[in-house]
Amino acid sequence: MAVTATALETQLRITFLIDKDLDGNPINPPTKSTRTYGPFKTTASNQDLWDFASGLADLQEYSIDSVVRVDLNSLVGA
Repeated sequence: MAVTATALETQLRITFLIDKDLDGNPINPPTKSTRTYGPFKTTASNQDLWDFASGLADLQEYSIDSVVRVDLNSLVGA
């Protein structure tokens, strides 16, 4: 059976490395916090999404541990 995928949306999942508490004291081991941003156009390039994440990193107190592109699709059997 043939399956058709229809692009629904693209999201960006960014994981931040939390290495300090609210008072600025080091946390050992560091914890991670993940946030999801979007929706973005499904036609957004990887470079555009990376630029968004980089710009967001400049505004954050914590460093970025990982950036993941999540493409959501609807699957329909023919």
